[in-house]
Amino acid sequence: ESQQKAKTQSGFGAFLQGKTVYDLLGEKKRRPMVTLVHSETVEKALKVLQKEKIQSAPVVLGASILDNESGDFLGIIDASEILRKLCRETSIMEDVKTSKSKKLNSDERVRDFEDRFRKICSKFWQRKLIQVCGQDVTLLPTVYMKTDLRTLVGSMLFDKDGRPIHRVALLDGTEATSIVTQSDVVKYLHQHKKEMGKKLETKIEDLAMYTPNKVVCVTSDMTAMEAFHIMFNKNLSCVGITNDDGVLIGNLSASDLRGLDAGRFSSLFMSVGDFLRIAKALSRPFATVLKSKLNDLRTITVPIGSTFESLLDLLVKNRVHRAYVVDKKFMPVGLITLSDVLAALIG
Repeated sequence: ESQQKAKTQSGFGAFLQGKTVYDLLGEKKRRPMVTLVHSETVEKALKVLQKEKIQSAPVVLGASILDNESGDFLGIIDASEILRKLCRETSIMEDVKTSKSKKLNSDERVRDFEDRFRKICSKFWQRKLIQVCGQDVTLLPTVYMKTDLRTLVGSMLFDKDGRPIHRVALLDGTEATSIVTQSDVVKYLHQHKKEMGKKLETKIEDLAMYTPNKVVCVTSDMTAMEAFHIMFNKNLSCVGITNDDGVLIGNLSASDLRGLDAGRFSSLFMSVGDFLRIAKALSRPFATVLKSKLNDLRTITVPIGSTFESLLDLLVKNRVHRAYVVDKKFMPVGLITLSDVLAALIG
């Protein structure tokens, strides 16, 4: 059995080393790359992410700094990095706690928080992207068309702080020409899953794809800002949402920040449940979302004992970045992300 496993892994490893970023992009549906200039504001960046329905964008150097030509790649910005900076560099969390301690109804709390938020964040919202750019280009893996997929996958696992690298820029000299995401890689490998051999039939527990009973969850009545603060303090990309009985009813992730602007940021002071319904209303019929239960809003789960193939199929079919592992009572016992999938593929 161990010899067969080694043979399968060796065969798939050879497949990864024999394919390049060029092959991956050849099967990817291409769209014009959206870029942001270093001198644009945080508020402008969030509006662009919402309009283009993307989670991140490369930040490029404008022509007016240091006499360099425009187009040089500086890094990647996304909504989660903006909120992380906001939490670190302002007193916003202290004001959340102050407002929450007041005996106010929901509408009064939102108005109180809006007043505090305007005072704290009026300057932050006009900060330039170069001041909040998430991942400095010097810290990112270097990826080119000729980079083999084994190297690409290995470079996307974790950065120096232990956080997964969800996306990398494809470079031509100092210019970013495309963005390659973990989703792109997993989708491509799924199209060639026959190369994985016996691994497809292996149970996710046997691949050690998650640590049992280590899922970080919050209750639906916690404010969204507090939940995001927990997420960033623990270097997480998401937290589960449970009811009072510990049953999984939803998911809050960094991507739910996409589309926030200065006028809607106060919704972060609402409960996680209300925040998610409003966030989902940006991309779905509003009346449908208001009537939805949290677990109807794209919380993908797999039961204990699922095979690697069933997990892979589920992630790709639903175009999601994670799946919760649940027991028979629908209580979360594990979380598997695309980073875990990639690690299993090259492990």
